[in-house]
Amino acid sequence: MNNGVYKFRKHDSIGSADAESDNKFLENCFIDTGDLSELRNPSSPKRIVVGRTGAGKTALLSKLKQTEERVIEIQPESLSFGYIANSNILSFFSGIGVDLDLFYKLLWRHIFTVELIKARFNINTETDKRTWINQLKNLFRNRRHQQAVEYLEQWGKSFWQDTEYRIKEITTKVENDLSASIGVPINPALGVQATKTLSDEQKVEVLQRGQKVINEVQIRQLSEMLDLLDEALDDPQKHYFIVIDKLDEKWTTESVRYKLIRALIETIRDFKKVRNAKIIVGMRLDLLDRVFKITRDPGLQGEKYESLYLYLTWTKPQLTQLIDLRINHLIKHTYTTQIVTHRDIFPKAVRSQNTLEYILDRTLMRPREVILFINQCIYSAVDSTSVTPKMILAAEGEYSRLRIDSLGDEWAVDYPNLKYFVNKFLKNRTQTFKISEISDEFCLEFSGSKETLETVCKNTDQFLEKSTIELHDGGIQPLEFKKNLFSAFYHVGLVALKLAPEEKFLNIVTGRRNISIAEINESSTARINSTFRRVLGIVEPEKIEE
Repeated sequence: MNNGVYKFRKHDSIGSADAESDNKFLENCFIDTGDLSELRNPSSPKRIVVGRTGAGKTALLSKLKQTEERVIEIQPESLSFGYIANSNILSFFSGIGVDLDLFYKLLWRHIFTVELIKARFNINTETDKRTWINQLKNLFRNRRHQQAVEYLEQWGKSFWQDTEYRIKEITTKVENDLSASIGVPINPALGVQATKTLSDEQKVEVLQRGQKVINEVQIRQLSEMLDLLDEALDDPQKHYFIVIDKLDEKWTTESVRYKLIRALIETIRDFKKVRNAKIIVGMRLDLLDRVFKITRDPGLQGEKYESLYLYLTWTKPQLTQLIDLRINHLIKHTYTTQIVTHRDIFPKAVRSQNTLEYILDRTLMRPREVILFINQCIYSAVDSTSVTPKMILAAEGEYSRLRIDSLGDEWAVDYPNLKYFVNKFLKNRTQTFKISEISDEFCLEFSGSKETLETVCKNTDQFLEKSTIELHDGGIQPLEFKKNLFSAFYHVGLVALKLAPEEKFLNIVTGRRNISIAEINESSTARINSTFRRVLGIVEPEKIEE
């Protein structure tokens, strides 16, 4: 290596934590665990890339866009869904009880249909628009396609416009149809407040009329459109992909976002019948859980969606390969022509444990965490030729602090005061302990403290806060509170749980095994995941039980 002498520089790293800023490393150091080929295969049912924060969803979708020729990328924030959320007319009918789910499905179907037709027939200008309908009519003379062609004719004038324009256009038409359906003297444009002036009989009448409009909102035409699309995209060598990411960001109001995502999932399932087109979305696991929790309807069968999910998981050999590729990319072209791996820059062991095992045990088995920890080690080794055990331990402290902050941000919607509960119940404990070691008196004291009641639980009705209030008011016993608490800690990846003495530890970080609250009892044992050991002040040597 340049005569064996090199030093880490101030801004050296093995890549960025976010895939958008990691193009250089992503292009040269991508690890295909088999997920990319599954996404590229149009006959595979896997269409929803599911993983926790930092599992590699965006990187995988970025690689798909690089490797496939016909990829249409849709940015949720560009779809003008805020127009829908701010519609007083839709708010009025939703407030009266009209189920808008079919309308949301119509929007997604319309968006995808238009984008695929545009790509297939190269419709990019108004001039193109003048000829494409005739092309379709000549291609599809079958009577069963008549309604689909009529639908395209109806909306053809806006095909060369951007997606935002088309969403506003179709929403306006539905608003007009809903307004025209009202049989009572009231202006729905006044919004949900207008419902307060209606009698019960009038509300029933408006509900029935509005629901009839939604139920007839061209779903049959769009159903036939899927058959037409399947025939239009008839070349098995030309696969079309629509990719959507960043659904966890604030692209519309929360009240509408979950319903739109649920409708998106339903639409993705419907589009499976279009053989050479595949709609692929990336979604955080917590968002997916929240969508079905909030939009759950009677008779929901979650297993009917399971075939759509591509769960991102990583093994230690795969993460080791990722580390070595990135270290080599960082050092090789600067210092040497030889292959460089972690063995060339890291010590063999830290605290009597293999160094790479030590690092990976603290990364929640996700690429982003691996990159962040290794980067922190490199920052500690500036002006040095290698990373020492002391540097790794120093890096671990900062890394652990950043990870607890990141976990709080990741789960802020479900557990807005997660860090407060963590500090009260996990800080300065041994790494492994029985739940019974947390006394009933401590729980009661916690639920009755002024800080807890007046600051933490004042303006929230989320799970942990509600449990605290219930304990304070006598609605639940301390054991039930502790079961709720550790169910949440397990769910977010803070602890592994051994439900009974004769069983093994379960860890959602390395698997997808959910644990029900009923399975947790006072004899259950918790083990704080090593990622958070330093920030929580767990200083004794670790004893990892299995």
